[in-house]
Amino acid sequence: SGETFSTSIEVFDSLGSPHVLSVDFTKSSTANVWDYSISFPDADVGTPVTPVTGQITFDSGGKMIDPPLAGPFPQIVVTGLSNGAADLTMDWNLYEGTAPRLTQFAQSSSVNANQQDGSPAAQLVRVGIASGGYVLAQYSNGQQLTVAQLAMASIRNPESLIASGDNTYSLSARSALPAIGLPGTGGRGSILGGAVENSTVDIAREFTNLIVLQRGYQANARVVTTVDEMSQETISLKR
Repeated sequence: SGETFSTSIEVFDSLGSPHVLSVDFTKSSTANVWDYSISFPDADVGTPVTPVTGQITFDSGGKMIDPPLAGPFPQIVVTGLSNGAADLTMDWNLYEGTAPRLTQFAQSSSVNANQQDGSPAAQLVRVGIASGGYVLAQYSNGQQLTVAQLAMASIRNPESLIASGDNTYSLSARSALPAIGLPGTGGRGSILGGAVENSTVDIAREFTNLIVLQRGYQANARVVTTVDEMSQETISLKR
């Protein structure tokens, strides 16, 4: 009874500013029960926030049994932040799926891991395209978010499109109305992230065609040369 343990966790408001929550545990005189107190720094608010308090109960095997999986869980509400950010509402999730995050054993108290879903203010550093046409934005704080998805269009008569250059096409007066939708749906093509489309040119066939054209050019050039020689011979005979 009376044993204490304290830890802290950094959280972020709507402006990306950090705040440090303090969590204090005190062992109760009742077996397998700990009292907790969660406080918010007074310097970060206009009016001090009343600490959130409660109890955590463990069974004889050290497994947390209260609060139960169904909750309710401790909630910290912070209003009137000094920096003008929106009010904060934080839920303390005490379970990882169905497994309790807290345990009680006969050893020194410690924190193995903690996490929260806020993030500090950051700059956009890169934008990329993932498979499926998803547009990913990567930020300087390490976060990566899906911000959009590319659409695709299918046309019943693609032969009516007008080549505009650089692998782009525009509609003509004969083009059907484009059917716009997501990649891979409705007979539309797919988008593969991080890939470059290979050329559809058959190199062997084109080399063969080039040789044929070269032979044809040489034959035509020889005909022209022969005709020229015949003309010169005719002129010479006339003289």
